[in-house]
Amino acid sequence: MPLQGQLNRFVNRFCNLLLGTVLTCALAPGLEADEPPQSVRLTNGHWPPYMENTPPHYGVVSHIVTLAFAKHDTPVTYGFFPWSRARMLAEKGVWDGSVAWTCRPEMLKHFHFSDPIMAHNYVLFHRTNMDFDWDNVKDLERYRIGLTQDYNYGKKFEEAVAAGTINAEITSSDQTNFRKLAAGRIDLFPMEPAVGMGMLKALNLRDEITFHTTPLQSDYLYLILSRRVPDSERYLKEFNDGLNELRESGRLEALITTSLPDLPARYLVVEDGDSRCGEQEYLK
Repeated sequence: MPLQGQLNRFVNRFCNLLLGTVLTCALAPGLEADEPPQSVRLTNGHWPPYMENTPPHYGVVSHIVTLAFAKHDTPVTYGFFPWSRARMLAEKGVWDGSVAWTCRPEMLKHFHFSDPIMAHNYVLFHRTNMDFDWDNVKDLERYRIGLTQDYNYGKKFEEAVAAGTINAEITSSDQTNFRKLAAGRIDLFPMEPAVGMGMLKALNLRDEITFHTTPLQSDYLYLILSRRVPDSERYLKEFNDGLNELRESGRLEALITTSLPDLPARYLVVEDGDSRCGEQEYLK
C-alpha cells in the first residue's frame, strides 16, 4: 500500500505539471497579443510653439509627429534635452530619432530624414532703434551677428561665416543672444519669427527688439531617425504614411494654422525650396 500511495502521488504531481504547461502554452499567444505596441523614442527640445516640454501635445510639431505615428498605432515617447545633446543621443542610437531638424547634408550619414513636416523660416532680429535693411548676404558683412550652436542658417550664410566674411559670435542659447542684442553687444540675431517673438515676450524685450521681414533662410522641418536603430526604416515608413494621411485630409494644414494664428502667411511656406532632404543622393 505505501508503494501504491507513492505512485498515486507521483501520477497526480505529473498530471498537474503537465496541465500547467498546457495552460501556459495556450495562454501565451493571448498574453503577447495584449502587450502594448513598442514606443518610438524621440529626443526633443524647447522651441515653443513648435516643440516644448508642455503636455498634452508638446508643441505643434510634436503633436503632428504623434498623430502621424498614431495612424499605425505606434505610441511616441519624448525626451527633452538641450539641442546639441538631443542630436547626439539620436545619432548614437541611444534614442530612435529626434524632433525636428532642417536638412543638413552632413547629417545624412547618421539619419534618415522624413518627408517635410512644415515650413520653417529665419528672419533677422535687430534693435528697434537701429535703421536696418538688407537684400543679400554681402549686406550683412558689417554687422556683428549672434548665432546659436548647432542651428542651420542656410547654405549661403553659413558659407560666409566659414569664410570669415561674416562677423559671427556663437553661443548655446537663444535667450542669451536676445539679451546680447538688447544690450548692444551684437547687432543682429537670426531666429524663427514665432519663436523669437515668444521669447522676447518672456524676456520682456518686445518693445526693444523687432525683425526684418525678409527671410534669411527658408526651409522645412523634418523628423530624423537614427541609422543605428534597426527599426528606423519601419518607423520612417510609418511616419511618412501617417503624415501623408494628415496632409490629404486637411488636418495637417488646420493644425499648423490654428497653432500659429499670429504668424504671417509668408512664413508658412518655403521660398524656392526642395522639400526632399537628399536621401537619394546619399544612397548613390
